[in-house]
Amino acid sequence: MKKIYILLILTFGMMSCTNYIDEAFKNPNLPTEVTPAEALPALYANVARGIQFDSRFLGRYVQNWTITTAGGSWDRQGYDPNSDNAGEKWRTHYWNLGQNVINMMRDARKEGKDEYIGVGHALFALSWLQLTDYHGDVILRQAFDTGRLTFEYDPQEDVYTRVAMHCDSADIFFNRLASKQVSPDFIAADKWFYDGNITKWKKFVSGVRAKLLHRYSLKGNYKPDEVIKNVNAAMTTVDDDAFVKFNNGPAAADDANFYGPRRNNMGAYRPCDFFIRLLDGTIYPNVRDPRLAYLFIPSTDGVFRGLTVNAGEATTLPANRRTYNFFGFVATVAPAGGADANARSYFKNNAPFPIMTLSEMQFIKAEAAFIKGDKTMALEAFRAGIRANFDMFTKNFTGYKAFTPAEVDAYIAAVSPKTAADITIKDIMVQKYIALWGHGFEETWVDLRRYQYSPDVFPTWTFTTFYPDNLNKNVYRVRPRYNSEYLWNVEALRKVKGLDADYHTIPTFFALKN
Repeated sequence: MKKIYILLILTFGMMSCTNYIDEAFKNPNLPTEVTPAEALPALYANVARGIQFDSRFLGRYVQNWTITTAGGSWDRQGYDPNSDNAGEKWRTHYWNLGQNVINMMRDARKEGKDEYIGVGHALFALSWLQLTDYHGDVILRQAFDTGRLTFEYDPQEDVYTRVAMHCDSADIFFNRLASKQVSPDFIAADKWFYDGNITKWKKFVSGVRAKLLHRYSLKGNYKPDEVIKNVNAAMTTVDDDAFVKFNNGPAAADDANFYGPRRNNMGAYRPCDFFIRLLDGTIYPNVRDPRLAYLFIPSTDGVFRGLTVNAGEATTLPANRRTYNFFGFVATVAPAGGADANARSYFKNNAPFPIMTLSEMQFIKAEAAFIKGDKTMALEAFRAGIRANFDMFTKNFTGYKAFTPAEVDAYIAAVSPKTAADITIKDIMVQKYIALWGHGFEETWVDLRRYQYSPDVFPTWTFTTFYPDNLNKNVYRVRPRYNSEYLWNVEALRKVKGLDADYHTIPTFFALKN
């Protein structure tokens, strides 16, 4: 067995300890050596952790949800100065994953276990993609150089090149397994993701590559056929959907789903009225989405409501018009003991968290086909994307009110263009937004930024009051993690304008045409 060191580099505001100190003051209660099989489950947990922690803030940028109090900086597309809020993905990528993934792959190589190396590359591909989609310029070339005290930033396009390299490397190692069985310890360690199924892992890598290639949709070198090719090689049924699973055991609440009442992180959150309008018959007149009553509880007067971003919910509001939280209560905290009997969908204590789904892939295919000019393919993928989202809920979650196959068929027929010639980008992006609600925050934000938050694409999207530092501009990137970069890496930040008050409004690479 080999040591897997958790790297404490200056990028996280901590000085690396010497090996002498490590050896002299070992913690007798913690293991100092772990196998790849022992490391892998913790890596999966952190794949979900970075997204879920930061969704409390990013979810408000994209108007998936908001909070019951008004005036929040995130509801105004701003940020919290001198705070690590929204910095969890940064921390997760460079610290919780980072050197631990590198060391897992190193040790797996010595043991001849290609499956761990393939997974390591696949996780890095996804994590680098998410990191740069979220922050724009990030530390790439010098990221894991343990001899450095400061770290230079690299442009987003360079990070995309690294993502492609990791996808290619993952394919190489997964393909090596065609002639041999995966190890039993990998099957056990992978129970939190794909249960040791390498075929599904290969599909996952194709999905990451499809997302990456689609980031070039505004560029002259965009290749829709390559996007479609990789989507077709990705998820083909909802059984291929990628989830991080949780253990809601008695030992520690931290093992439970971050969104569940046991963790009590979402009590004050409510759906935004923008999302409710997509479901309640406002956007599609006289068509009520079956997912509305599946995901949410109406106010006691029978009306489904969401909160307007930055407006909060007045404490003087009549009781029968109050909105429910995701745990099934009008309160702003979880029920005593974290019981989840009233929670549904993504908010049960043991609910799995979607990382990539067939539905998302089909909507990417629909948009790529539309851009290519193949509207017949676009309409087919559009319908498949809607159905796959319903199928995902049926297979993996519980709702407040179940929907029937007949309701699903009727809904798809009602919201689908009558002919392929009638399909629009708005059709595709609205349904993609709905399907990604509650988990696909980063992909949704990529879409909003690619289309400049246009209400022509996202109907009834409105925004009125910006955070002062925005200078009346939309947000396009999250600032790097405060407690490392703005304390210890200031000069590198200065070079990329990271000290400018409106740095978070600078458009990212994928949001710029050519």
